[in-house]
Amino acid sequence: MWYFYAEGSASPIVRTGDIKGYEGTLPSGCYRVAVCNRGCTGVTLEMEKGYEEACGRAQRLSSLKSSSVQIACPGNLYGAGLDLIEVGGREVVAKELSAVNLVRTLEMNIKVTGGEKGDVAAAVLSGRLTGVSSRVHIPSGKPLFDTPAFMTFEPEEVSPGVYTSTLSLFGLSAGEEEKESKGTVDLSLTMTLADGKEITSSTDITEEVKEAFTVGVTTHVILDLVVRYDEMSGLTITLKEWKPGSGGSGVVTP
Repeated sequence: MWYFYAEGSASPIVRTGDIKGYEGTLPSGCYRVAVCNRGCTGVTLEMEKGYEEACGRAQRLSSLKSSSVQIACPGNLYGAGLDLIEVGGREVVAKELSAVNLVRTLEMNIKVTGGEKGDVAAAVLSGRLTGVSSRVHIPSGKPLFDTPAFMTFEPEEVSPGVYTSTLSLFGLSAGEEEKESKGTVDLSLTMTLADGKEITSSTDITEEVKEAFTVGVTTHVILDLVVRYDEMSGLTITLKEWKPGSGGSGVVTP
């Protein structure tokens, strides 16, 4: 879909294009343009508040009032923008825009160890990630952090004591250094033992993801974590390594 915002207007002229773009007529004037695909999952498009607020918003999973909202993983959202295009008379205006993927991927590989000899601890894992972006500005691809948000996830056990989970998201907070970013990125894991006992621990990964998701570096980041459990100290989460990736990092070595 193509959204043409005339100068001084918050409501766009909407046109439908295809893989080749859009070819058609517009009233004379100066426009700013936002482009995105239809059929994106887990995302609500907000395009009626002007070019600066042309955003995709991750859908909320809870209607409860809270200082932080739980959101769904967004998927399949591509976008692009153009700050100025002038249309006038019979002159043909041709501009090229390249839509990019606005959804990033965070992959977590988790190895659980426990016991005096480091034996694998039988467990079911669940997790929570805070500091997640709830909106993305479609023309620029910039994640927005005006509403503190979090995601929950359930890692899948791929071999004894080794789990993996993949989250799609718009972005993660860079901490307090950026005015648009609110709060830190905390990774919380809850381990449920065979006897039903639950143990929860969290770790701050703000600095790691801040470096990992730097614009221009990568849109797919892999975190390798080791979770150690013992009856005295509970859970200890250690981030062993982060790296860009596309196909998984394999088994974590503690």
